[in-house]
Order: sequence, then C-alpha cells, then structure tokens
Amino acid sequence: MGDKYQKAFVVKGEGIADSKWSFWNKEKIVIAGMTKRIEAYYSTKPLALGVGVYAIFDYANFSPKYLLGILNSKYLSYYLNVKFKDKHLAGGYLAINKTTIEQLPLVKAQPSKEQTIVDIVDRILLRKLNHSEGSTKDLEDEIDQLVYQIYELTPDEIAIVEGKK
Repeated sequence: MGDKYQKAFVVKGEGIADSKWSFWNKEKIVIAGMTKRIEAYYSTKPLALGVGVYAIFDYANFSPKYLLGILNSKYLSYYLNVKFKDKHLAGGYLAINKTTIEQLPLVKAQPSKEQTIVDIVDRILLRKLNHSEGSTKDLEDEIDQLVYQIYELTPDEIAIVEGKK
C-alpha cells in the first residue's frame, strides 16, 4: 500500500493459481466494479485484475469489440442504473459485480450493424492509442445511436436515456 512502481509486473509463484494465471493472460473485456456508468476496456495483453474489477473473457458468439461498444453505451448504463437502483452507493455510484454483468440484456444485431459498431470501436481504440487530439465523443455518440436502433428504443425512450425527459 502506498508503494509506487515505474514498471509493475507480476511473476507467477506458488501464491497464484494456474487458473488465475491463465485468466490474467487471456484477452478480456475489463469492467470497473464501482462507477457511475459502465466503464469497459478491451485488453489484448496480459492484465492481472484486483478486487472490485471484473472481466468477460468468454464472448458467447459475440465479437469482443461489439460487446465493448454496447457495454460502454449510454443505454446499458441507463439500464443498469434503473434495474439495479438498489445497488446505488453514496455519490451516485453503482456496485457492479459478476451477477449484475450477467443480467445485462446483450442483444445480437444484424451483421452490418454489428460490424459498424466494431469499426467505430476500432477507430476509438486507435484514437486513444495514438493519444489523438480531441475526444472520441462523436464516435461514442454514433455507437449510442446504433444501440438505440438495435434495442428498438422509441424516441421517448431515447430522450429518457439521454436525460432530456
């Protein structure tokens, strides 16, 4: 606690189970356990996870980048806030855990819409990797619009999700 490292790493030793080591070395979608909105990150490199951080590594016939796009959408954060309002913590934070993640309504889209989301996620990841000027809000807004279509939200429902009603 309180130590700072220039380059932190974990060495496999007796205290680390083979299953945990294998999991840490797989690609995965990492999800913050305490947040105001879903914050998901796609990791293709080895990454050890601590307490209060969750991950998806079996994508159940979904593209991981498609899942990443819909997980980070406004709609799924809205859904999580409404469905699990009993899990709200002080300051508007939500406690997200394995059970919560498993109850999210993940929907397959038409292949063209799914591919469009994957392409947009690739552009977001590229911008973030290259520390490009400007935000990725425009691309995130595009994903939100596609997610509204996939989940067949009405204009009134979209307005509620967007906080305009």
